[in-house]
Amino acid sequence: VLLGKGEYQDGVNITADEIYDSYYKYHILPTTAAINVEEYLAYFKEWAEAGYSVIHFNLGSGLSSSYQNCCIAAQTYPNVYPVDSWNLSTGIGLLILEAADRIAAGMEPERIVKEVCALRSHVQASFIIDTLEFLHAGGRCSALAALGANLLHIKPCIEVDNTSGKMNVGKKY
Repeated sequence: VLLGKGEYQDGVNITADEIYDSYYKYHILPTTAAINVEEYLAYFKEWAEAGYSVIHFNLGSGLSSSYQNCCIAAQTYPNVYPVDSWNLSTGIGLLILEAADRIAAGMEPERIVKEVCALRSHVQASFIIDTLEFLHAGGRCSALAALGANLLHIKPCIEVDNTSGKMNVGKKY
């Protein structure tokens, strides 16, 4: 998470509340940067060299370049298996739970990845935006749309496309 002049790791040295506080106090919106190849290499090194197989779930490649960077780093280690989740947050979590069941059953990593990847198109994730304030501040919707939605208490549902990971506006509540 890039915020002002600082660089943070989400949930490690910055919290969601701190990000919101920064916006409300200074009107600074965060941006994000994908994990780069060197960071992946450093992370995978410990596990791969210790003989573990690593199945790594990434944000959908339609949302971030992190999957591509992960694949480049994984070429260094034959026991690292990147998975393009075609999803985010909860959708990734569902796939991880499926992988955990297969790990517990003693399945080999290659088969786990194959089976979990076959499930990606069945994951349907969505979320409802409470306010368009941040979308407007980031230039993703007009002032008129934000004002109208807030006055009429309209809340758009953002749906994750389970073939690419891209997000689209669905129903409006």
